[in-house]
Amino acid sequence: MISLRPAVQADSAAIHDVLIQAFNGPDEAALVDALRAAGDVLLELAAESGDRVIGHILYSPLPLVSPSRTVRAAALAPLAVHPNFQRRGAGGALIHMSLPMLAHSGVEAVVVLGEPAYYSRFGFSPEAAAHLRHPFPPGPHFMALELSPGCLDEFHGEVRYAAAFGLPA
Repeated sequence: MISLRPAVQADSAAIHDVLIQAFNGPDEAALVDALRAAGDVLLELAAESGDRVIGHILYSPLPLVSPSRTVRAAALAPLAVHPNFQRRGAGGALIHMSLPMLAHSGVEAVVVLGEPAYYSRFGFSPEAAAHLRHPFPPGPHFMALELSPGCLDEFHGEVRYAAAFGLPA
């Protein structure tokens, strides 16, 4: 059985291992470390099987800025499940649990760069992100989800990732 809970400091090493295993290298683990060190974590959850951390999701602040207004958004990055536990629902459970928590905290939208076939199951779409300026190549992998219905209607603005992502400002 998989259980979900907020990540705590004592989970850091286990989360680090999950990220390295899931992404075949240290880049995502280094990103999480940098986001934590900079205080750029809005929400971080862990998935457990027994007493072992097997999954992780992290959201960081991602203001969507236009000349007329700013949308309070979050970047979903990263989402990881240890390879031995993938395809058992842990990643989806982390997303399903976290989205209402973000909405309750006042986050209006979530942005993700990921696999469209996977993230569209949770309501993310490239269409919702169509008018957002971002530093990634064009394509369906850049998606958004409105937590506050209509917040991205007619919104034309740019995304501002936390410095830890190392993206152009």
